Amino acid sequence: MLRELKEEESIHFLKSNSIGRIGCTDGENVYVVPTNYRFEGNSIICYSLEGLKIDIMRHHATVCFEVDEIVDSNNWKCVIVNGVFEEITDKAELNELRPRYTEYFLRKRTTLAFPTSATQAEKEIEEVKAIISNQVFYRIQFSKISGRTYNGLE
Repeated sequence: MLRELKEEESIHFLKSNSIGRIGCTDGENVYVVPTNYRFEGNSIICYSLEGLKIDIMRHHATVCFEVDEIVDSNNWKCVIVNGVFEEITDKAELNELRPRYTEYFLRKRTTLAFPTSATQAEKEIEEVKAIISNQVFYRIQFSKISGRTYNGLE
């Protein structure tokens, strides 16, 4: 049965996932890419290297963010957030976010759960720290959230 998710269900779904897709447009073309994220407060926090996506969002701040879980065509859940891109440039906030996100995404890496050696684990930690230190952090302040789920067995 197809049904709309309540807002609380949609927020819980966003909080329980960490990979979504962000959609933005330059006015002519639509650009949709996967990204790591974390739901905090009333916004979605993401990071990315400088590039086309960041450039587009700096000039056209209206975005769409989508997260889904698909088992098969008869069992899925999807949440869509419409909102506004806001680059995080405050040094104090960035200094607080970078270590927190390093730790958060290190926990998401499966190779660290079963490292072959302490050296491998240390190398991965340094690699993630280096990646995070060069990222543009941004938030999506959402104006609308909606979700649907379908379970063909209900």
